[in-house]
Amino acid sequence: MAAVLLEAELWIAGARLVGEAHESVLQVKDGRIQARAALASSAPPEGAQVMVASGLWLAPAIIDAHVHLSVPGDLHEVAREELRRGVAAVLDLGEPERLLAVLPGLGPLRVRFAGPLLTAPRGYPTQSWGKDGYGLELSTPSAARAAVLRLKDSGARFLKLVFDARFPVLAADVARAAADEAHAQGMLVAAHALELSSVHRALAAGADVLAHTPTEALPPEVVAEICARNLWVISTLHALGGLGLANLRALHAGGARIVYGTDLGNQGTSVGVCAEELALLSRAGLGPREVLDAATRLPAQLLGYEDLGQLMPGSAASLLALSADPLRDPTALSRPTWVMIEGHRQE
Repeated sequence: MAAVLLEAELWIAGARLVGEAHESVLQVKDGRIQARAALASSAPPEGAQVMVASGLWLAPAIIDAHVHLSVPGDLHEVAREELRRGVAAVLDLGEPERLLAVLPGLGPLRVRFAGPLLTAPRGYPTQSWGKDGYGLELSTPSAARAAVLRLKDSGARFLKLVFDARFPVLAADVARAAADEAHAQGMLVAAHALELSSVHRALAAGADVLAHTPTEALPPEVVAEICARNLWVISTLHALGGLGLANLRALHAGGARIVYGTDLGNQGTSVGVCAEELALLSRAGLGPREVLDAATRLPAQLLGYEDLGQLMPGSAASLLALSADPLRDPTALSRPTWVMIEGHRQE
């Protein structure tokens, strides 16, 4: 993959910004959007580069809130392919400690990460796909607190707790100690919790984020509690065979904060923007604007990237040029005509 470096001032002219009826101009300089205006009222300054984008729609680049970058292949190659396919930032929710120092160097792909999954001795995923350091076994509150501090020092902004009923699960006091220490360090706590019993454990531990839509049916009172606590819910419906669709529909109806995530690295997933995940979000009751927000604006908030997820002056020039309006067909976000990340067109 090569990035076409755009020097000086660039005008992207003639496209429609998603949600707007008129053709527009985006003025880009030093990797950021400097201004936006109606095409009819604008003229490029002398010496500006002009990129004609007539007939296209411009949308913010995608943010995937659940990946495992090292599982599909070489970290640098996967990062390059994510960028080429329109993903500007990711939340990596499971990497061995030995790889954490590599993640900040994958730019311009922006990476927030949690490090290994905190689990019980012989808990998930240490007996399956995560044997090689993807799970960190903890048996005491003091060990949990020490692990959180070590991960924070490694650059983690999130923590991931595992509650998987097929395997031994974290003791309640261990999980709570880890979550309390993470919160004291300014970190957010994500929980792997697919079964109802696991969701209860995650809520008791103080999780901020459900790393997947739960697959076992959630009673109305549990849906109400998740929504009342204002938890983030990462979709990952396609990776789990659509099993959580009814739960996500109920959570959406209850006002939960839903964000797009693919669980990249899981079986059946691939690098880039997942059309199937976008379609499943629509089937869960999200309207086209809500699907767009779930894949851009809301995960930008979750990850703390205030300059992503929107096309406003001051934002990073990370965007997709689309041949179809994603407010008519949200899966269009998976088929960009071209991609720009931080002002550099990806080739």
